Amino acid sequence: MYLLRMLQEEEDKMEAVAARLRRVREILDLSKKEFAERAGMSEQTYGPFENAKRELSLIAAKKLRKTYDLPLEFMYFGKIEDLPTRISREL
Repeated sequence: MYLLRMLQEEEDKMEAVAARLRRVREILDLSKKEFAERAGMSEQTYGPFENAKRELSLIAAKKLRKTYDLPLEFMYFGKIEDLPTRISREL
């Protein structure tokens, strides 16, 4: 429950966005490379988003949205209402 609260309360801080991405990837049981490549990105492009080294770009967020059905509101602000059930159950 702590993680869920943190994922929601920190909103758009780079570290919170990174934690949300990491948690979704872990729930889907994918490596960083697999997660990135399925969304049409290289691991080198995706990695800094998940490591909180770079702000999540809108272009990357849209690719993640299309591939994993992740709402932009979740990635940027932690809103969980529209997440796919498989992901929201495990947060």
